[in-house]
Amino acid sequence: MEALFEIIIRGLIINFLGVNTRYYFFKIFNKDLQKKDLENNKSDVLDSFGQGFYNFFVGLSVFSILSIGIAYLFYQMGML
Repeated sequence: MEALFEIIIRGLIINFLGVNTRYYFFKIFNKDLQKKDLENNKSDVLDSFGQGFYNFFVGLSVFSILSIGIAYLFYQMGML
C-alpha cells in the first residue's frame, strides 16, 4: 500500500504535474529554462527541499483542480 501511495504522490503529482506545470509556466518568461532546473538537486539539501516543496504544492493544486473539473463534467453529463 505504501508503494502505491509513493508512486501516486511522488510519480504523478510531484514529478509529472508539479514539474511540468512549473516548467511550462516559467517557459513563457524564460526561453532558456530547462526541466532539470526545476527538479530536485540531490547534492544541495536546501535547494532539494525548496524545489520539491514547490513541485508538490503546484502538483497538488493542479491535481485537485483536474479532479474537481472531471467530477463536475461527469456530474453535468448525468454520470454521477
